[in-house]
Amino acid sequence: MILWRATFSLAYPYVVHGPATPLAATAARLARLDAFAGFDVAPSTSLGTAATDAPALGTATDGPAPAATGLEPTAAAGAAETAVDERTDWSNVDESRLDAWLAILQGLHGHRAVAGSLLGGALARGVVQPAVAALVLERRCPDPSASNLVVRLDEAGDFARSAVLSSAMAVLPGDPAAGDEHSHVLNDDGDLVEWWAKRTAATLTPLFLAVRARAPFGVPGLWGGAADEVSSVALWIGRLARHDPYAVWAYAQRLVGALAEHAPVRLTRPRPFPVEHPAGDHWFQVRGTCCLSYRSVLAEGDPKEDRFCSSCPLRDDDSRHRHLYAYLTSEAG
Repeated sequence: MILWRATFSLAYPYVVHGPATPLAATAARLARLDAFAGFDVAPSTSLGTAATDAPALGTATDGPAPAATGLEPTAAAGAAETAVDERTDWSNVDESRLDAWLAILQGLHGHRAVAGSLLGGALARGVVQPAVAALVLERRCPDPSASNLVVRLDEAGDFARSAVLSSAMAVLPGDPAAGDEHSHVLNDDGDLVEWWAKRTAATLTPLFLAVRARAPFGVPGLWGGAADEVSSVALWIGRLARHDPYAVWAYAQRLVGALAEHAPVRLTRPRPFPVEHPAGDHWFQVRGTCCLSYRSVLAEGDPKEDRFCSSCPLRDDDSRHRHLYAYLTSEAG
């Protein structure tokens, strides 16, 4: 039985490159919660060294950027768009390595549809995690535009690490970093959520179309997987930071709802699955979309239902509760 599909690797510890900035400080605080919750900031590769001394998203006090430019690449990230450095294994968030990654996944899992689903999920995690983690922790948002992100997938094709090429971030007026040169101040939390959603949708839309062109896993399923990743990251960070799970779930659904407004298809959505336990209650989710991991040649279990992830929508809630309760018991020692 798979508890949940692995989404990060032990291979890449958190790194801050260059002088500390408010965004780097947020990434460091995430990394202190869990080594894999952080993200790299402005790494130096043959992609270029991203400028960290310009806000790129608007000045710190001039409010939201004009709507006409809301989805354009940032200046700092745009300056960094060249070939990927093979030595560091950072990859642009584009089509450049999709064929190679898909071949790896198909070779491991034996089915092209499974490979397409898992590749879409890995890419969605790479796009979603830095921004959603920072939003849940501190209501700060690094730019999720494709030109500002690079990712690492490990040798098994799983998501390993994300990096942002610019230290620019969107913040709220009351943020201590609102006056920093890297900060773009938005009017309120609604504007911040919408700013994230527009840019995230613009990044994911061409990626998912490119994955679908290569594998028989549909665009609606890919987008549903992205919605699941948003809630997964939010619950994870909220649990690490000891935030109220009700509030975290509500905020995650605000993010998913905003993303749905800009997605080209209707999103299936996850649902919460709280589990009461003597060692402490814990919130999990039931994914809205099955990732097809149970079809992998690597999946173990008989009958078939034993191959479902604990978060899989195909698993019944009674067995889901038993498995998650047992997991919490084992974690409690």
